[in-house]
Amino acid sequence: MVKTKTKKLLALLLDADYVPKSKYALAKKAGCSPTWVLKYFKLLENKKIVKEIKVKNAKALFELFHEKRPKKQIYKTYSINDSSKLIESVKSSGMDYAFTTYVAENILQKHLFLHRTDIYVKKENFEAWHEKMSKIGLCGGGNVRLIISEYEELFNKKQVNSENKKYKSWIVNTPQLISDLFVEDGPAKEAGEMLLKKLGKKIEAK
Repeated sequence: MVKTKTKKLLALLLDADYVPKSKYALAKKAGCSPTWVLKYFKLLENKKIVKEIKVKNAKALFELFHEKRPKKQIYKTYSINDSSKLIESVKSSGMDYAFTTYVAENILQKHLFLHRTDIYVKKENFEAWHEKMSKIGLCGGGNVRLIISEYEELFNKKQVNSENKKYKSWIVNTPQLISDLFVEDGPAKEAGEMLLKKLGKKIEAK
């Protein structure tokens, strides 16, 4: 699907810690054909967003990334009052996941009040996650949301220290986090704009 492979390529270009050696290396890591990547780079160069392989306008690049998100997401919500049980359940799952929105923002920046936990999971693991969450909380409404990853939201996820540094958590890549915060709007969008400004400086300085 063109939308998802474009999103993967943009996610890599918007990764402040990744320095690709060539467009071929980018294509390989994104799982795209080199020919397609060369054509897409030509489009980005015409818009003056990149020059060769260097990003010149990170904000414009992010806007292209943000446009690739799905119009609607599939998720289930839960009310789980014991955060330690939630953490242990996620840690012991053995399944792919990545925190986004408030938890991920708190790990990276700590600007927002942590009032909801949003977790991307794979579609094939959704029922297994539902069973785990149902055992430690109530289904429907509440402060935890499991979101099916259908548009490469788990691609290029990062493992980082939790706030208390007792364990490592997987969080979505930074452009995905910013995109999700923008959709939340209000203070969350403000936090996203702060992250985007920091990200832009790092990427354009590479």
